[in-house]
Amino acid sequence: MTRRIVGQCSTSDFKYLEHLADVLRDGGEIDTANLTKKQVMAVQVLHHFHNCGVKLSVLLKIREVLVWQLDGGGYAFEYKLINPRDVDTRNILRGMRRT
Repeated sequence: MTRRIVGQCSTSDFKYLEHLADVLRDGGEIDTANLTKKQVMAVQVLHHFHNCGVKLSVLLKIREVLVWQLDGGGYAFEYKLINPRDVDTRNILRGMRRT
């Protein structure tokens, strides 16, 4: 299986776009035309977390996310935690259902 990195984002991107989590939660659509590539990736990650039922507070414990595109057109997310010893957050991330 080949994969390639299609984007990355960080905690600062999530904090800047934190208000969009409410839009996603309420079922709204987000126009990303005026966002940077990193911000677009952050919106994708916000959407992914929303679909998996994971709260924004968990996302804010992540230092950065790499977004990988898989052969079948799907995406995979690789997380780097702010605190590598944060077992609770790591367990939440590992338990997320795939979308």
